[in-house]
Amino acid sequence: MQKLTALLGLALLAACSSPNPVGPDVDTSTFTFNNFEAGGGWSSNANQNNPDLVVRGNAHSGQYALRVDRDHEYSLTYDMPLGSISPTKFKTVHLEAWVFMASKRGTATIGLQVMQPDGSASVGGGELKFSEAVHDYGKWVKVTKDIALPDTITALQRLRVFMWRADASEEVLLDDVKLSIKN
Repeated sequence: MQKLTALLGLALLAACSSPNPVGPDVDTSTFTFNNFEAGGGWSSNANQNNPDLVVRGNAHSGQYALRVDRDHEYSLTYDMPLGSISPTKFKTVHLEAWVFMASKRGTATIGLQVMQPDGSASVGGGELKFSEAVHDYGKWVKVTKDIALPDTITALQRLRVFMWRADASEEVLLDDVKLSIKN
């Protein structure tokens, strides 16, 4: 009887648990959401091999966040062929993320690039400068931006998203990144 009660309790607990307990509302336009508890399309740039890019501790949700600072120029990079994101061409990517800056000296940027299939050149994209979007320091702040893609994109080209230190002299953290197709 105790085993049956324990099994029923576990089944009830599983039924009540949410499949996405922390994070934004994910809908059909969302093509990635990552709180950096797992990879999900984010990896090291070929030019860097640094295990300190994901830090444990001061995260917006979960335990992990991406970081850049004076010793870490770029964060992990989201890299995916456009055709794997959507079978149809899209014009705009909606970016949502949470950023932690200790002070205005954390002048990092989120970059979004559409790259040639071989990674040889950027064909367009945009950026979100934290110095323009964040005005509250020492706490997590939500940032958003719509970034238009070039009309000439193809399914074979790659979408890359990353955080760049720019000239930040202090640590900047990034968490809960959500990318959606706007139109």
